[in-house]
Amino acid sequence: MSFIQPGAFARAQPDAAPPRTLDAALAQGTSGDHGFVHLLIDKAHPVRAMDLADAAHYLCLLHGRYPGLIDYAATRSADPYVGKWLSQACEAFVGERALLTRLTVAAGPITSTPGQDRCTPAIINLRGALNALSQSDRQGCALGAAIALVLDWIAVRQVLDVIAERTGLDVRPSILPSADQTKQLAAEMSTVASIGRAIGFGASQTLLQHRQFWDMLAERAELRNAQDGI
Repeated sequence: MSFIQPGAFARAQPDAAPPRTLDAALAQGTSGDHGFVHLLIDKAHPVRAMDLADAAHYLCLLHGRYPGLIDYAATRSADPYVGKWLSQACEAFVGERALLTRLTVAAGPITSTPGQDRCTPAIINLRGALNALSQSDRQGCALGAAIALVLDWIAVRQVLDVIAERTGLDVRPSILPSADQTKQLAAEMSTVASIGRAIGFGASQTLLQHRQFWDMLAERAELRNAQDGI
């Protein structure tokens, strides 16, 4: 299980130049592109309940606590235009955190899986890295992380909606800023080249760590299937 440790995003990556724009960061892959997310939201071939419980539990551990990534990012901008978007995102994410808590309870306890003792520390490290990223002093970096989370949450919310449906919970639609609003904000802020690069970097690191999160959940599901002879 290869998770980025807190602060790792600040270290140079000689084998690949960091994305210089939000679009370039998104092109590297989002949660919506991840194969395990596709499995979780495939209603024609439902996954096992334990896989959904895993997703609920670890998503809650990653993003269910206050303050979170968007809350920290909101402290890093004095621009009123950016502040308005961040305020809307912060307010909306209160509901998403509450939903994560409800779903974690409704989905039931997670199933013991080989390597279990490493999973919770890995997620805590990942959460610490995301929170540190969202408190970066580099102008635009924290905003890029928040933008990526809002855009990536579209796919995450699909997973949450499936869990809600399977557990019989009624849920309200997300009121996070729309993808169009969010991309427009990024485009307008990116007219300053240095801020655009920082947005791309912050977004890329958030998306990278989300991909590694889904990698871990996929590995856990595979181990359980092997254990059960599936």
